[in-house]
Amino acid sequence: MNQVLRWLTGLVVLPGAVLAATAVVVSGWVGRLPERIPNKGGGGRPVVSTLATEPLITVGLSVIAGLWLLGVVAFFLARLLPAPAVHWARTVTQLVVAILVTALCGALLLVLASALDARSPEEVRSPPLPLAVGLPVVVLAVGALAFALAGRRSSGLPVAGSPPAGVVRLPLADGERVLWSEQRVLRLVIWAAAAQALVGVVTAVVVGLWLGGEFAPVGLVAVLTAVVTLAGSRYRLSVDEHAVRVAIGLFRREFPLTAVEHATSSALSTADWLTAGMLNGYGTTMAPTPGPAVRLVFADGSKFTVGCEDPDTLAALINGLRHRQHVA
Repeated sequence: MNQVLRWLTGLVVLPGAVLAATAVVVSGWVGRLPERIPNKGGGGRPVVSTLATEPLITVGLSVIAGLWLLGVVAFFLARLLPAPAVHWARTVTQLVVAILVTALCGALLLVLASALDARSPEEVRSPPLPLAVGLPVVVLAVGALAFALAGRRSSGLPVAGSPPAGVVRLPLADGERVLWSEQRVLRLVIWAAAAQALVGVVTAVVVGLWLGGEFAPVGLVAVLTAVVTLAGSRYRLSVDEHAVRVAIGLFRREFPLTAVEHATSSALSTADWLTAGMLNGYGTTMAPTPGPAVRLVFADGSKFTVGCEDPDTLAALINGLRHRQHVA
């Protein structure tokens, strides 16, 4: 599947199908819903205030459609960003749109399902347990599919010429095979995932005791989020004669070695690390923490920084590999 088809599927077809399916289901429920549903109360508790059902459906679907279209606009505006950040920005936009549309559609169905066949707001019951449990799972599945459809960013980089004469390089014999590999466990991310899971469990207990056991699955949202967070708790960097590969969790970048003009060691300050992350995401920097890093310089003048425990040696190794490729 080419990249354009991936974007169309993840940004247009997937959320559009979710929204269309929701509209079809809701239209089939209209005749079974009361004129008003509880705004506060209901589900066995005194009804304090109510909402008109049909305007709620109309406004709800319109807001979801508006957010979807806003995401499409943001997707196309991402082309104005620096080239290395475009794919990252579009991936995040596609992921957010898919999750947001699915979550809001599910929430609307959850509210309306509890009012099916009720003749008045007082008869509205608690949301069906299977729907309440299944919603977080469906949201997570749709988000995973949207992320997978984004695919990997093609390097799109021109082939580099010979490395500059003054760069430090390791002498490598013809045919000598080398591999640089390092991995780190990001303890801060693990602690964050543990905190999210704890919040989910506490939320399930508190909400279950306060509103009833059928609302307890709400805490599953935080637990599922913790699982996603935990997936980003490992940093990996590898270099061989073919490419430089770096990954944090599910986010991966790969640069053919032929596109690297040369590499230099550098120190990534906290300010630069935060600024790069907020402005460009993983478009220009992929380092788990501030500190020692290697900066890859490409033939078109663009740069990419990766975190490394021994940047001097790795930069010299990359330059040595590039020199051997050029003289071969």
